Amino acid sequence: MEDYNLLQPLLLPPATTSSANTAAKDAAINLISSNSGILFRVLSVFFIGIVTIWANCEASKGFSITIINDAGDTAAGRKFDLFYVSNDKATRMVLNTSEFVEKVLYDPSNTHPKKDVNHVIVRLASRNMTHMAVVSSRERNEFALDISPSVMQGTNVDYAMASAVQRGMARIWLWDGEDSAPPALLEGMVEYITILAGFSPAPTMPNSVDLSGSGNFCWMNKDPIAVAHFLNHCEAQNRGFIQRLNQAMEHRWHEGALEEALGFPVQDLCASYNSTKIPVVGNLQFSRSKPLNI
Repeated sequence: MEDYNLLQPLLLPPATTSSANTAAKDAAINLISSNSGILFRVLSVFFIGIVTIWANCEASKGFSITIINDAGDTAAGRKFDLFYVSNDKATRMVLNTSEFVEKVLYDPSNTHPKKDVNHVIVRLASRNMTHMAVVSSRERNEFALDISPSVMQGTNVDYAMASAVQRGMARIWLWDGEDSAPPALLEGMVEYITILAGFSPAPTMPNSVDLSGSGNFCWMNKDPIAVAHFLNHCEAQNRGFIQRLNQAMEHRWHEGALEEALGFPVQDLCASYNSTKIPVVGNLQFSRSKPLNI
């Protein structure tokens, strides 16, 4: 009996050792679990960063964008910095409106090349302008889109800003017949694209379409809304007309460009179209109208 009592303590260490091993295993499992959680979070952040960089590169592929605030420390300048520069919203507007214009003016299945646009500068002007958006080109394939500070006023600044950028990008992507295309036609095409994107006609324009005074050359009307109506009518008559007309203006403008794009004498269409009066109520319901998601 005494021998049994002496040997009994010798049987206890294995149980103690087993408990220590279990505790060590639990600690190791907890450490691995903790490290796995940290690693997972790091990899998630890294993956999101890679996807964001890739998306930005894909979105901006084709041309670079520069945003400039010439309005400085004015109410309009501060608002522009806060709502459109600090969060890159102005850049996103350029990309979204550009994509819309490209789809309207260029057929992806066509081998006809797009206009070469390498750099777009969006600049809030230092003083109000007669137009809310003005496009100029100082160097080859580089375009400046000046926006009037008055765009920063009003109750719906986002809408006014998006509309101004949309008009500017429409003008940038339009061919101009090597500076020889009729200004009235170009302004009408800008108006057509802008209304097609879901924006109202230019606020300085009248509330009704007057097609009189232009005879058989209704595409020469001084009212861009009237020209936009006529272009929409042409597109409805022969799908792809707008794209073909833009292609025709890549090279030196000639009077037969409209007829070539339309497929029949444009004067005949003007004569029949001028016989109707078309009221304008809000946005024009164009044949391909689809609001743009800014």
